[in-house]
Amino acid sequence: MDDLIKLVKTYRVTAGEPERLRLGDQVFRMIERDLRLFVFGLVKPEAAEDVLQESLKDMAMALGTFRGATVQQFWAWCYRIVRHKIGDHRRKQASGRLEDLPHEEFWQLVEASTKTTPLTPADRHDLEYALSLLDKAKPECREYLWQHFVFGMDYAEIAVEEKITYDTARMRIGRCLEEAQSLVA
Repeated sequence: MDDLIKLVKTYRVTAGEPERLRLGDQVFRMIERDLRLFVFGLVKPEAAEDVLQESLKDMAMALGTFRGATVQQFWAWCYRIVRHKIGDHRRKQASGRLEDLPHEEFWQLVEASTKTTPLTPADRHDLEYALSLLDKAKPECREYLWQHFVFGMDYAEIAVEEKITYDTARMRIGRCLEEAQSLVA
């Protein structure tokens, strides 16, 4: 592993483009397998390769700016970049789901989920009214509530995806829930 940090340090001080490319290639050959396992463990296989490639691309662009001195600091830097790319991917997926799901399909899902305990007409009206008000008043609230209550994401997952702290995620979801309740009341 000492070879890895030596390569990274050498890369930082090397001026010639061909030599930097050679050194960068060696670094990425050493880390790619571990990062691949990490990404494929957290992202669906059909998207994992893209997330990995985007992560490696970002690392290649920023390798010269890495300022750590140990292998542990380098791996922490690598995993931080990968986690950000995974978060970007999940945000893109979540926002795509919201945009791609027409209201008719949404209500079909609601109807399907109410087979055992059907929504009363009043509850359905309240839900429809609250969602439309949230769309108009605070679109970010709809996103937070959707992630938490529909996708089942916990505060920590939302915090990572939104690049905020755990407590900020918890407070925003709480405020959004209060907002939704006040809109329905």
